[in-house]
Amino acid sequence: MTARRSSQHSPVRRLDVKVLLLVSLSACAWQSEALKTGPDTYQVSANASPARGGETGAREMALRNANKKCASMGQQIEVLSIEISHAFPANGVATVNFKCK
Repeated sequence: MTARRSSQHSPVRRLDVKVLLLVSLSACAWQSEALKTGPDTYQVSANASPARGGETGAREMALRNANKKCASMGQQIEVLSIEISHAFPANGVATVNFKCK
């Protein structure tokens, strides 16, 4: 007598996978390294899901990265502009243009 495995997954198992996928997607964030755009002028960007703060989280990450770049050169940051936008599905995106002086 051989045991048979059911080809159907249990409803609990499918729910666990969906919840894990949702949590992993909802907690995403990324940020770019400082990109030189001119003499002493740089740009950084950050993207944060609602779980990571959305627009506010993205702005904070981008400014922290910009400050880190200037500090690594022993200089202070001068923010030229901050652009805020949205990315799918509901992420906040911040782009900071800055100088190190």
